[in-house]
Amino acid sequence: MMIKQSSGGGLHFKRFTAACVLLLLVMCNGCRREANEPAAAVEQSVELPLRVLVVDDGPLADAVKLAWDSRVGGSAKIIQLTTAELLDRERSRLNADVVLYPSALLGELAERGLIEPLDSEDVADPVFDRQGIFELIRLREIVWGSKVYAVPFGSPQFTLLYRADIFDRLQLEPPTTWEQYQAIAEQLSDRSVLGEAAFPDSEPWYGAVEPLAPSWAGATLLSRAASYARHRNQYSTLFDFNSMEPLIATPPFERALDELVSIAGKSDKKYTLAEVRRLFLSGQSAMAITWPSRADDASTETITDRDDWIGIAELPGSPEVYNHRTQSWEQRTADESPHVSLIAVDGRLGSVTKDCRRKKQALGMLFMITGVELGVTISPASSHTTLFRESQLGQASAWVNQEIEGSPARQYGEVVQSAQNRNAWIDAIRIPGRTEYIAALDRAVDSVLAAEATSSEALKTAAAEWNRITDSIGRESQQHAYMRSLGLDP
Repeated sequence: MMIKQSSGGGLHFKRFTAACVLLLLVMCNGCRREANEPAAAVEQSVELPLRVLVVDDGPLADAVKLAWDSRVGGSAKIIQLTTAELLDRERSRLNADVVLYPSALLGELAERGLIEPLDSEDVADPVFDRQGIFELIRLREIVWGSKVYAVPFGSPQFTLLYRADIFDRLQLEPPTTWEQYQAIAEQLSDRSVLGEAAFPDSEPWYGAVEPLAPSWAGATLLSRAASYARHRNQYSTLFDFNSMEPLIATPPFERALDELVSIAGKSDKKYTLAEVRRLFLSGQSAMAITWPSRADDASTETITDRDDWIGIAELPGSPEVYNHRTQSWEQRTADESPHVSLIAVDGRLGSVTKDCRRKKQALGMLFMITGVELGVTISPASSHTTLFRESQLGQASAWVNQEIEGSPARQYGEVVQSAQNRNAWIDAIRIPGRTEYIAALDRAVDSVLAAEATSSEALKTAAAEWNRITDSIGRESQQHAYMRSLGLDP
């Protein structure tokens, strides 16, 4: 069929062609932000569902989908993977727009180019409200090198739960140093000093209990070693960032492991973090290193309905710190806190992927579900998160077990705020190969607990394993990754 062109046909044809080109440009604009439009703007009409990849967190996936689908005129397509599946070396893309993942994996994803950093306009978006986020999270945990790569859902800190009723009866104060902690744990392991608060002889009783099951033992060791190893003049504590030689077979880690074993050796079982929490809430220990979790609020028979029997404090610290330069122990200065925070021991982050089809919508989702309004609703659904904004302090009970509501919840919020707002910290290992590095530390703890090696011998073996892991991935690339984990650009 032939089309007859009218006398004005040339002009009409040109207009038609121009319109087609304009339409194609609009359709292809995908992830680009339109001029003067805030990053968090969420269009009510979404052509395709956002693909949201969630790693090892089904409850968080459900909470995100419910919140997004109920507020936006489109749906979110949820994809779930395990950490092992995510870290498959054959994986070169995520096939998602957004990924929600364990905090310690940010480095792995960034180094493999699977996630995108936020630009300066995104970071300044008022819906993101970065300044309202706790300091160590906003300046360290969501940052890789000098760039912000993620939004947070919260990052729990190891905390000290203690029997306030027993402490009051014996006129004890919560320990602020590991030396005090060791002494109190030894004292309270003796049931005879507890009086009417004593647990029945037929049930296990601990002066203190710590998480030493697989994947927890190494992290517990790091939390104990942090205050011994983090010298004010030493930026890196796990590796020498010039050579990537491990620093774990050194006096601060040896002391921490010796002290850990002197307490944990009294237990015939290795508990997970959740099991430690349940033991404490059931009244079977005087102190526990763990953290509360509303999402993991399994039924526990507690010793009383009152909340004044529970106290919550920061982990102990140390007035002494090891100086690698002089190879000697030193006293901290009067203006130094004895506490050092361990970051990314758990937690969840969200990032825009390299495969993102619509960056504006992806950022809109991330900013909305971690924002001031919805953050306190969505984050508590996960057992791997906690409060992460200053505005959430009055709502700390949303993240804690029912037994810890009231005064203990307020104490917990203050502990998290304090731990996340200090300038002394170490990483719970955020570089590629993190799972393998932690497993090597687990084995070191296990071998000393089993009396198969001394702390010095076990940590030398672990350091040799760390060197093998580093070399298998690539020493130079790991050195660059470690520097970026410290906030430095190689």
